[in-house]
Amino acid sequence: MKINNMVVAAVAAVFALSLSACSKEDVDSAKSSMSEAAETVKEKTSEAVDSAGDMASDAMDATGEAMSDAGDAMGDAWEDTKDAAGDMADEAGDAMDDAMDDAGDMAEEAGDAMEEAADDAADAADEAADEVKKAME
Repeated sequence: MKINNMVVAAVAAVFALSLSACSKEDVDSAKSSMSEAAETVKEKTSEAVDSAGDMASDAMDATGEAMSDAGDAMGDAWEDTKDAAGDMADEAGDAMDDAMDDAGDMAEEAGDAMEEAADDAADAADEAADEVKKAME
Protein backbone atom coordinates (compact mmCIF):
# COMPACT_ATOMS: atom_id res chain seq x y z
CA MET A 1 0.00 0.00 0.00
CA LYS A 2 2.91 2.38 0.65
CA ILE A 3 4.09 1.90 -2.93
CA ASN A 4 0.60 2.75 -4.14
CA ASN A 5 0.56 5.98 -2.09
CA MET A 6 4.07 6.94 -3.28
CA VAL A 7 3.13 6.40 -6.93
CA VAL A 8 0.02 8.51 -6.53
CA ALA A 9 1.98 11.28 -4.76
CA ALA A 10 4.66 11.26 -7.48
CA VAL A 11 2.07 11.41 -10.24
CA ALA A 12 0.25 14.23 -8.40
CA ALA A 13 3.48 16.19 -8.04
CA VAL A 14 4.27 15.84 -11.73
CA PHE A 15 0.77 16.91 -12.65
CA ALA A 16 0.86 19.84 -10.22
CA LEU A 17 4.06 21.13 -11.78
CA SER A 18 2.71 20.72 -15.27
CA LEU A 19 -0.64 22.31 -14.39
CA SER A 20 0.73 25.63 -13.27
CA ALA A 21 0.60 26.92 -16.83
CA CYS A 22 -2.47 24.99 -18.02
CA SER A 23 -6.07 25.88 -18.75
CA LYS A 24 -9.03 24.62 -16.74
CA GLU A 25 -9.70 21.93 -19.34
CA ASP A 26 -6.08 20.77 -19.12
CA VAL A 27 -6.36 20.68 -15.33
CA ASP A 28 -9.56 18.61 -15.50
CA SER A 29 -7.99 16.27 -18.01
CA ALA A 30 -4.93 15.91 -15.83
CA LYS A 31 -7.10 15.21 -12.77
CA SER A 32 -8.99 12.59 -14.70
CA SER A 33 -5.76 10.96 -15.91
CA MET A 34 -4.33 11.04 -12.40
CA SER A 35 -7.50 9.42 -11.00
CA GLU A 36 -7.41 6.73 -13.66
CA ALA A 37 -3.73 6.05 -12.97
CA ALA A 38 -4.39 5.79 -9.23
CA GLU A 39 -7.32 3.43 -9.84
CA THR A 40 -5.22 1.26 -12.15
CA VAL A 41 -2.44 1.03 -9.53
CA LYS A 42 -5.03 0.14 -6.89
CA GLU A 43 -6.56 -2.60 -9.08
CA LYS A 44 -3.17 -4.08 -10.00
CA THR A 45 -2.10 -4.08 -6.33
CA SER A 46 -5.34 -5.79 -5.34
CA GLU A 47 -4.89 -8.39 -8.08
CA ALA A 48 -1.31 -9.06 -6.95
CA VAL A 49 -2.42 -9.52 -3.33
CA ASP A 50 -5.24 -11.85 -4.41
CA SER A 51 -2.83 -13.83 -6.59
CA ALA A 52 -0.34 -14.16 -3.74
CA GLY A 53 -3.13 -15.35 -1.45
CA ASP A 54 -4.22 -17.93 -4.02
CA MET A 55 -0.64 -19.17 -4.43
CA ALA A 56 -0.24 -19.50 -0.65
CA SER A 57 -3.52 -21.38 -0.41
CA ASP A 58 -2.50 -23.70 -3.25
CA ALA A 59 0.86 -24.32 -1.58
CA MET A 60 -0.86 -25.16 1.71
CA ASP A 61 -3.23 -27.55 -0.06
CA ALA A 62 -0.36 -29.26 -1.87
CA THR A 63 1.60 -29.58 1.39
CA GLY A 64 -1.41 -31.10 3.12
CA GLU A 65 -1.90 -33.58 0.29
CA ALA A 66 1.80 -34.52 0.33
CA MET A 67 1.69 -35.08 4.10
CA SER A 68 -1.44 -37.18 3.74
CA ASP A 69 0.16 -39.24 0.97
CA ALA A 70 3.28 -39.74 3.07
CA GLY A 71 1.16 -40.90 6.01
CA ASP A 72 -0.71 -43.32 3.76
CA ALA A 73 2.56 -44.67 2.37
CA MET A 74 3.95 -45.20 5.86
CA GLY A 75 0.77 -46.99 6.91
CA ASP A 76 0.93 -49.19 3.83
CA ALA A 77 4.60 -49.97 4.47
CA TRP A 78 3.82 -50.91 8.09
CA GLU A 79 1.00 -53.22 6.97
CA ASP A 80 3.26 -54.80 4.34
CA THR A 81 5.97 -55.33 6.97
CA LYS A 82 3.52 -56.94 9.36
CA ASP A 83 2.17 -59.17 6.60
CA ALA A 84 5.68 -60.21 5.55
CA ALA A 85 6.68 -60.98 9.15
CA GLY A 86 3.51 -63.03 9.61
CA ASP A 87 4.16 -64.92 6.38
CA MET A 88 7.75 -65.63 7.43
CA ALA A 89 6.58 -66.92 10.83
CA ASP A 90 3.98 -69.14 9.16
CA GLU A 91 6.55 -70.49 6.73
CA ALA A 92 9.03 -71.15 9.54
CA GLY A 93 6.33 -72.99 11.49
CA ASP A 94 5.40 -75.03 8.43
CA ALA A 95 9.07 -75.87 7.81
CA MET A 96 9.42 -76.97 11.44
CA ASP A 97 6.33 -79.17 11.16
CA ASP A 98 7.66 -80.68 7.93
CA ALA A 99 11.04 -81.34 9.54
CA MET A 100 9.38 -83.02 12.52
CA ASP A 101 7.20 -85.13 10.21
CA ASP A 102 10.28 -86.11 8.18
CA ALA A 103 12.21 -87.00 11.33
CA GLY A 104 9.28 -89.13 12.53
CA ASP A 105 9.08 -90.87 9.16
CA MET A 106 12.83 -91.55 9.23
CA ALA A 107 12.63 -92.94 12.76
CA GLU A 108 9.72 -95.18 11.77
CA GLU A 109 11.62 -96.41 8.70
CA ALA A 110 14.71 -97.07 10.83
CA GLY A 111 12.56 -98.99 13.33
CA ASP A 112 11.03 -101.04 10.51
CA ALA A 113 14.50 -101.80 9.11
CA MET A 114 15.75 -102.87 12.55
CA GLU A 115 12.69 -105.07 13.03
CA GLU A 116 13.29 -106.70 9.66
CA ALA A 117 16.95 -107.22 10.51
CA ALA A 118 15.97 -108.77 13.86
CA ASP A 119 13.42 -111.03 12.13
CA ASP A 120 16.04 -112.06 9.58
CA ALA A 121 18.54 -112.74 12.35
CA ALA A 122 15.95 -114.80 14.26
CA ASP A 123 15.08 -116.74 11.11
CA ALA A 124 18.76 -117.35 10.45
CA ALA A 125 19.26 -118.50 14.06
CA ASP A 126 16.24 -120.83 13.78
CA GLU A 127 17.61 -122.29 10.56
CA ALA A 128 21.03 -122.73 12.09
CA ALA A 129 19.50 -124.42 15.10
CA ASP A 130 17.49 -126.70 12.83
CA GLU A 131 20.64 -127.55 10.87
CA VAL A 132 22.52 -128.29 14.05
CA LYS A 133 19.63 -130.40 15.29
CA LYS A 134 19.54 -132.36 12.02
CA ALA A 135 23.25 -132.83 12.11
CA MET A 136 23.07 -134.17 15.65
CA GLU A 137 20.44 -136.73 14.88
